[in-house]
Amino acid sequence: MTRNIAPNKRPAHPHKEPLRCFGYARVSTVKQVETPGGIQAQVEKIKRFCQMQGWQLLKIFKDEGVSALDERPAFEQMMKAISKKEANAVIVTRLDRLGRSVLDLVSTVTELHRQGCQFIAIDQNINTTTSEGRLLFNILSAFAEFEREVIKERMLAGRMRAREQGVIDHRPRLNIPLEELKDLYFERKLSVTACAKYFRCSRQTIYQRLKELREKGL
Repeated sequence: MTRNIAPNKRPAHPHKEPLRCFGYARVSTVKQVETPGGIQAQVEKIKRFCQMQGWQLLKIFKDEGVSALDERPAFEQMMKAISKKEANAVIVTRLDRLGRSVLDLVSTVTELHRQGCQFIAIDQNINTTTSEGRLLFNILSAFAEFEREVIKERMLAGRMRAREQGVIDHRPRLNIPLEELKDLYFERKLSVTACAKYFRCSRQTIYQRLKELREKGL
C-alpha cells in the first residue's frame, strides 16, 4: 500500500513590519546646498534607499547652511518627534551628517535606541536592524567610551593641579567652568546635548555659557 507523504514545508518567516523612517540631511554652508553631496543629493539618496528596502519614509528633516557646531533646529524637531514615537528609524547618508564627533554620534544613536528607534548610515553601511550593523556601531561605541575616559582623566588631572595650587573647588553643580566647557565643545566636539548631560544641567544653560565664551573671546 502506497503511503502519501506530505512534502516538507519550511515554516514561513515571521513578517517584519516595514520601518517608519525619518530622514535627516544637513550641509554646513548655503553654498553646499546644491553641490554634489548637498541637501538635494542627500534627500534623493535617502528616498531611493527607503524605496529599495520597502520602508515607509515619513519625512526628511533638513538643516541647510548649518554647521554641526551650531544649533540645528530641524534636528531638534526630529528628536522631539521621535520622543513622541512618530517614527522607529532615522536614516542619514553619512555619519558626519548626524554627529560632530564619535562621542557625540554615539550619544545621539544611544538616545535613539532608548526611544526604540533604529539608525542607518547609508554610505558607511551601518544599519542597526542587522547584526553586522550593530557590530559596527558597537565598535564605534568602544571608541567613544575610550574618548569619554580620556576626557574624565584630563578633567580630574586639571582639578588635582588646581587643588595643589591652592584653588579650592567648591563650585555649585550649575557653575560650569568655561575652560572645561570650551575643551568639551570646541576641542572634543561634544554636542550641546552631550555637554548638558556631562554637566547635569539644561541645554539652555550650555547655550548661555557658550555665549559667554564667545563674548570673552575664549
